[in-house]
Amino acid sequence: MILLIEPISKNIDMYIPAYPLPLIEIASFVQSKLPEIAINIVSISADYGLPLTREGKEQIYKELLEEISEIKPRGIGISCTAIAQAEETIHLCDLIKNHDPDIFVFLGGYFPTIYYEEIFSRTHAVDVIVIGEGEVPALEIIKRLERGKNPRDDDIPNLAWKKDGHVHLTRKGARFDLNTKALLNLELLRNPGVYDILPYAFSRGCPYNCNFCMEEFIRPIRKKVSLKIIQKDLRNLKLHTKAHTLLVSDALFKSFDLFPLLRSLGMKINFETRCDVMDPSIVSKITDVCGMLALGFESASYSTLKRMGKVRDRDHYQYYVSNTIAIFKEALKNEIPVTIFMIAGYPGDTEEDLEKSLIFAKALSKNSGIGGHIFKIGECRVYPKTKLYYHTVSAPDVVFDDNGVFGENIVRQSSKNLRFETVLAYMTEIFSLSNNTPKMQRTVLNMMPFFRLPVHALSDKMIPDECFRDADREIFDVQGKSLVAFRELVPGITKKHKKWISGQRSHRTLQF
Repeated sequence: MILLIEPISKNIDMYIPAYPLPLIEIASFVQSKLPEIAINIVSISADYGLPLTREGKEQIYKELLEEISEIKPRGIGISCTAIAQAEETIHLCDLIKNHDPDIFVFLGGYFPTIYYEEIFSRTHAVDVIVIGEGEVPALEIIKRLERGKNPRDDDIPNLAWKKDGHVHLTRKGARFDLNTKALLNLELLRNPGVYDILPYAFSRGCPYNCNFCMEEFIRPIRKKVSLKIIQKDLRNLKLHTKAHTLLVSDALFKSFDLFPLLRSLGMKINFETRCDVMDPSIVSKITDVCGMLALGFESASYSTLKRMGKVRDRDHYQYYVSNTIAIFKEALKNEIPVTIFMIAGYPGDTEEDLEKSLIFAKALSKNSGIGGHIFKIGECRVYPKTKLYYHTVSAPDVVFDDNGVFGENIVRQSSKNLRFETVLAYMTEIFSLSNNTPKMQRTVLNMMPFFRLPVHALSDKMIPDECFRDADREIFDVQGKSLVAFRELVPGITKKHKKWISGQRSHRTLQF
């Protein structure tokens, strides 16, 4: 038996669900090659719930460890796709290894791929980290485990481990051939029927090398999943889950020819795309299927976009901005909610750069529609080992919280005379230009019912007992019926706890 676990994500003010797409892809591939081996995928949030108290968290892990004792897996693989999962993943590894030192623990995902040294410095509970795409290394690891061998004894590519104080790296293997990708086997999930929203990857990788992105560390070249596989995967998703919304994981979504299939499945699709990739004329043709459109715009300043690596030259910049405006107008005209993602206080930014983004947002906000729009703008963060980090530490006037991998790493001064308070003021003004219509609110609520809610808000007495997994109301149930009941209450809960929701991050830190 091999157990694969998707940890929960730790947000600022509470734990939130994480969808196990990477584990489904890896497990499906391994199972197709080794059908005789039992593989099971556990999602902590979906299968055990979200902890609202320290006691609730301890209860969840107690139950998980009891189950591990019963099924006696040879190995446990854990996915860690984001920094928000990192500390929880390390804690989980420690618990498993302390519970049973003989279980082989292996990690994979964006975070371990980039920060394997930092993980090894924090814990001795990880036997192996998979660097990059996980299908082939996981297959080889599981083969060895089932034969009673230690995977570190063979030359499996793309692995890292620590021994005698030194980190060992195996040879770098070839990129995974997406033509050999297995069809998603949803039966490997513990409870496939509890998911009403699921992500799906139409491709992997991105050819753009924006200096704040980590994609190039794993997949610097974009490769598409074949249409034949996509069609079968999506039908499987519909057949084995209750998913009504698909979140597209694709750096450059271009698969608009698939919308007839999505329409036939009765699914909505929410996707993010680059402002210079999407053809605005497509929007009117996907109105009935598109739940939300998100544009990674970042800034209206040519200087900022050039520093980011988002645009090549002035001509590219002019197209980038004009195409954004065209997509935005088409989305509103067709009543599709649209989100514009922006970054404020990027290293090197001056107040003039922020002013250009504000002027742009004001011009866009003059267009209104039922779908609504949100300017989702945040402060810049600089994480170690990225291009942006090396650029920032060498810039004489930039000041940021250099707190390492697990820190906030917020840029406090992007240029000599630009105060952080000024950046925050621009962020507030730009965000205030959003048009959060009822349709936009419903769309966001559908995708992120726990967005910015502090953990104590989920203990509010107005929430019925059916939303909790236990009589003490210490574990929140995120399965179907519970979420349906909870979503109806979110507007009232949000209004009641508005003070905490809009408070500074330092005042909303989860304490357990």
